[in-house]
Amino acid sequence: MSNEFLAVVAAAIAVLTLIGLVYRMFLKNMIHSVHDFSLWLGQFRRDWEGEAATPGRSAQPGIMERLNEIDGQFQRNGGDSLRDKVEKLLEETGKLDQRVDTMEIKQEEIWACVNKD
Repeated sequence: MSNEFLAVVAAAIAVLTLIGLVYRMFLKNMIHSVHDFSLWLGQFRRDWEGEAATPGRSAQPGIMERLNEIDGQFQRNGGDSLRDKVEKLLEETGKLDQRVDTMEIKQEEIWACVNKD
């Protein structure tokens, strides 16, 4: 074997080693990151657009449909919305406040009568 041949083999081994190191240090992580991002993007798209019903699974509404449903809870619709229920609770709380105030006035009147004697 000649020295030239050994030099070519050594250079080829060095180049292949360098390529392996570059792949292991940079390309492998980059390929893994691109793969993870593509999986995340696919899941995001399915979540955004929703999914049709399949055997054994009900349909999954998309983001805009879910947001419209939530937005509808803040509109009055005759008693079923969240806003209607909050307003009813506020009304009932106001009535309770009035009853407590009335009871406090009556209690003061009773104490005034008791202490008068």
